[in-house]
Amino acid sequence: MAASTIEYTYQYPFASAVVRSRWNLAGTAVDDRHATFFQGGLQRPDLVSQSLLVLNRIVRTHFFDARPSQRDPIVTSSPKMVRWEGFSGCCGAYARVDLDQRAFQTAEQTFGTTNVDFNTEMVSQLSKVGRHDETRLSISNEAIVLRTGEAEVVERKVPLPRRWIKGLSEVQAYQTKLKLRHTLHPASVSRLLQSLGTVSRGIEYLAVHGSAVRLSRRQTPGSLAIGGAERLKPLAPLLLQAREVGLWSDENSGVFAVSIELEIGRFWFVLSPAMHRGFSGEGQLLQTLTSDQAVQIADEIYDLLGWQSELHPAELAVQLGCRAEDAAASLAILSTRGIAGFDAASGYYFHRELPFAIALAERDQPRLKSARMLIDKGHVRILGATNDGHDIEVTGNTATQFVRLRSDGDRCTCVWYTRHQGQRGPCKHILAARILVDSQR
Repeated sequence: MAASTIEYTYQYPFASAVVRSRWNLAGTAVDDRHATFFQGGLQRPDLVSQSLLVLNRIVRTHFFDARPSQRDPIVTSSPKMVRWEGFSGCCGAYARVDLDQRAFQTAEQTFGTTNVDFNTEMVSQLSKVGRHDETRLSISNEAIVLRTGEAEVVERKVPLPRRWIKGLSEVQAYQTKLKLRHTLHPASVSRLLQSLGTVSRGIEYLAVHGSAVRLSRRQTPGSLAIGGAERLKPLAPLLLQAREVGLWSDENSGVFAVSIELEIGRFWFVLSPAMHRGFSGEGQLLQTLTSDQAVQIADEIYDLLGWQSELHPAELAVQLGCRAEDAAASLAILSTRGIAGFDAASGYYFHRELPFAIALAERDQPRLKSARMLIDKGHVRILGATNDGHDIEVTGNTATQFVRLRSDGDRCTCVWYTRHQGQRGPCKHILAARILVDSQR
């Protein structure tokens, strides 16, 4: 079955073509508030091109099967940053290029989001860009224009997969938990990538001893778990001109990330805990979505957004008169709508607008739908309250499950919880129990 996509929000105003030295690459946009939201020359066109080529390779790759993938990266401009982001075809790897003001000789840089195709002709032209080529970039609601050399590019429309909507929210939730574990010289990481094979070895452990980095099947004190380490191989070209490399991880989830510092910005690469796991089905934010208060605050925050490169929960809390943790939860909800991304390096969210209907994001959650259905049918019953939570009975079609809501973690007797132990988000029974208890408060 073909992957579900969202097409009706896309409008490509023309077929892209390059005449003489001007690349006219058709894109899509959310609205027409700003005809052109970025114009500028590239300080290091070779580094920008190489970063985009690596992003393109990741976006077109299925890491755990051989199917080709052809999807459009998303580009967002704000007064301080131009970000390009996308997922691998399997949705298990997320890549983002953050180009800061060092990358451009900027004539105009405001805000906007669009979607641009990386087709074969474009990739070919990016591969030819040299360090000293005079290159200019223009991004608008109608097109991305890259002026350099002689080229001819024709673009085709590729709709944004619905899995990306879910994945973009999940990967932001995981990034909020990432911690910087090591900062390394690029040469050390390059040697590691050269040693990687092409066949998945499952979960391995990365250990750092001085300047030496090695992978082992055996866990040692301080080592970092990484699933499907061979997915790191596409990063190799960037290491040749990198300044330093950061290794990030979340011990609880097993998510691993690499940040590559470049002269013109930063390249982010986030890996799911295992080769066969995509970010789109994790459900990390489902419990947050059950909070009516958080959803209401999210709507209030949305009214305050102005394409900020950094969104601070504490500052938003002061403006709205709520707690900082409530503002943070509401920003997480906005990430489910594609409106907020997270930058682990700064520790703050950033504003962007993606070209799809935001109402779809929260409705397209099967577990949340099932939980609300259980409540509507009267299948959820509170058995009693304790000093630290509640005991709940949830009656299904074939079995009755018992849920324990506690401050140190919720538990359920269902097969889903037994299998995943909460690491892939709450089950429908826990969600239903939380919704019922919160509603009675």
